[in-house]
Amino acid sequence: MHPKLAALFRALDDDGVVWCLLRGEADLAVPEGDVDLLVAPSHLPSLRRLAAHAAFASVPAWGYGSHAFFVSYEALDDLWIKLDVVTELAFGANYSLATGAEAECLGRRRRVEGIWVLSDDDAFWTLLLHRLLDKGGVGLRDAARFPALAEAARTDSTLARLVESICPPNWSAGAIVDATSRGEWASLADLGPRLASAWRERERASIRRRTITNTLWRWSGKMLRWSGRRGLRVALLAPDGAGKSTLTKGIEGCFYFPVRSISMGLYKAPRRRGRLPGVGLARQLSVQWAGWLQGAYHRRRGRLVLFDRYAYDALLPTRFNYTRLGKARRWLLAHSCPAPELVIMLDVPGEVLYERKGEKTAALLETQRQAYRAVLPRLPRAAIVDASREPEQVRAEVTTLIWREYARRSNGETSLRKM
Repeated sequence: MHPKLAALFRALDDDGVVWCLLRGEADLAVPEGDVDLLVAPSHLPSLRRLAAHAAFASVPAWGYGSHAFFVSYEALDDLWIKLDVVTELAFGANYSLATGAEAECLGRRRRVEGIWVLSDDDAFWTLLLHRLLDKGGVGLRDAARFPALAEAARTDSTLARLVESICPPNWSAGAIVDATSRGEWASLADLGPRLASAWRERERASIRRRTITNTLWRWSGKMLRWSGRRGLRVALLAPDGAGKSTLTKGIEGCFYFPVRSISMGLYKAPRRRGRLPGVGLARQLSVQWAGWLQGAYHRRRGRLVLFDRYAYDALLPTRFNYTRLGKARRWLLAHSCPAPELVIMLDVPGEVLYERKGEKTAALLETQRQAYRAVLPRLPRAAIVDASREPEQVRAEVTTLIWREYARRSNGETSLRKM
């Protein structure tokens, strides 16, 4: 089992949370898919609290029945771990086919190698209903597991009796168990829609209500996402050659949420002579605010915004000697935009930066590096990352810092301690 999951499961047990794994026991060492858990409804708040302590971020979602989602990032394995937690066993479109069997399944759970799992009988019927009603058929991996589960499957348990009550002619709970034992996957795939149709016919009012509720919540979620799932704005600071572009591309390719990169360089166009006084400053201020507003929009859409440089660059020393007016102008530029939620400096010695790019001088690059380090203590949320290492190592550490901030904010922490 992955150490992060092992620690979380121990915490759930120590806190007295009633829970169990629904499926996928063999995948817990490297959980590339969802880790599906069933938890008693009254214990879901405790699970939320313990997941937050374990650095899982709650991912708001609407219209998914009782599902609650939690995500964490593990830098050592470069792995995203996602928990899909439910408080009821419901299947089909809009999770409208509710079994009502979750309390009994939790009551029959058993302990295997330190984790709670469903009884073999409940595991058989829940996995079968999941495959036939949610997935449309039995996949190859589950097909290998079903014969062993079928040996322990009963026909008189709560879930078996429910399936028996909606079976079409020539089918029964016992016939389904036999078909599973023989690997008749095509016949079972054809049976799935017939079971769902019979279920909807029998529970018409309840299913209609659940369908309408979940559909409305899903549509409402498109609006609620603007206020309930905000993204994050991160400024990447470093002199030229520190690897900002490489880092940005790496994060764009692997981050859990969508990523948008916005350049906030102060001098993206050549300076022109002969303009009216103040025109250049106004243009630079407008560029900075345009970038900031663009980032604010993407943050509202739940995206990660990576600012390539930021207005703080105006605080750095250059090769020019500025008049008092010039210094005031640069101070204004440096404070033109509100602080992002997180600032990360890519720290590389000036000599290494010069070897990478061959621009400016090693002395000037080192001076800029030290100036960046002097600016960071004034910012509410800032971190320094050694960027002289391999790009993948840098990306993993930066991703960890970003996700830690996501988790801190999604779990309601408000302290502004340094990272």
